[in-house]
Amino acid sequence: MLAGAAAPAAEPLACQALTWTTLGTAGGPIPTADRSEPANLLNAGGRLVLVDTGDGTVNQLARLGHMIGAVRDVFISHHHLDHTGGLAAVIGLRWMNQFPGLITIHGPPGTREMVDGIVASMQPQARVGFGLGAADRPPADSVRVVELRGGDSVTVGDIQVTAAANSHFDHDGPQPVSPPQSLSFRFDFGGRSITYTGDTGPSDEVAKLARRTDLLVSEVMDLDRLYAELQQRRRDASPETLRDLRRHLATHHLTGDDVGRLAAKAGAGRVLLTHFAIPSGPLAESAAALSKGVAGHFGGPLHWRGICPCTRCRAVDRVRPAACCRPCAPSRWEWRLARRMIVKTAAPS
Repeated sequence: MLAGAAAPAAEPLACQALTWTTLGTAGGPIPTADRSEPANLLNAGGRLVLVDTGDGTVNQLARLGHMIGAVRDVFISHHHLDHTGGLAAVIGLRWMNQFPGLITIHGPPGTREMVDGIVASMQPQARVGFGLGAADRPPADSVRVVELRGGDSVTVGDIQVTAAANSHFDHDGPQPVSPPQSLSFRFDFGGRSITYTGDTGPSDEVAKLARRTDLLVSEVMDLDRLYAELQQRRRDASPETLRDLRRHLATHHLTGDDVGRLAAKAGAGRVLLTHFAIPSGPLAESAAALSKGVAGHFGGPLHWRGICPCTRCRAVDRVRPAACCRPCAPSRWEWRLARRMIVKTAAPS
């Protein structure tokens, strides 16, 4: 090496890939055979960030070829178990494998209490270690918590993350002094942005957060078909219970029409649907109704990930899509700008 040789210039942020991978796209706390619980992976220039950690998160990461030690940051939108059920494995297996450094869990108030409980559950193993007569390092030394409220902003590496309190927990009853919050997140990196709704009903705050975002990642619900199935399954429920259930679904979640209105109001560049709250059965059975709802208000590109008739499909990075899997291949826009932003899915998700 020649003395005084200049180091290679770092690649500008605008040229570094920004990818969003859906790890789990099921909606609600009922496990399904074909999709994992809600979880996502953001990759911004090589920095890996988990966004929600439903059950199955670590397995889906493994399918992508990522070790859990490569993840240093987690963002939790709210404290419903379908979005947090895999967090203990994320924290615990990272610690058990003795990966260096801390993992930081960001989330609304209550996140510290949740993580403290996970750490407490790890104490029996910490005392035993690997049965070699020595205890493991304290679990608490492997994780830290940053609690966020709506309006807060944090920087993770070169990613600017902004939180907004959405309407998922809104109600007309008495309000506690410090009400729980459900958060939506916006991730800005290299002049591009991805906004994630988490669970929410119609919300002006989310529309403001997503203003002119490149990609809006939104939950969606097939309300009428889902409610009809619940009525059939819960014949024991009173009319009042069913009425309250429909009110919850209609006000605390988004239909296809709601997603379209949100995307149009925000001026989003494109929409990716996830967290599919649908009746039991293939996702494709709800696709037409959901797409029609979104398209009735939003004219931009709409992405469906995880709808693939090919049971052999396990590829994630669609650089060379298999002939059997054309429906899952990236759009032309994604092909041209693959170094800028691509949307992927870990199947089944």
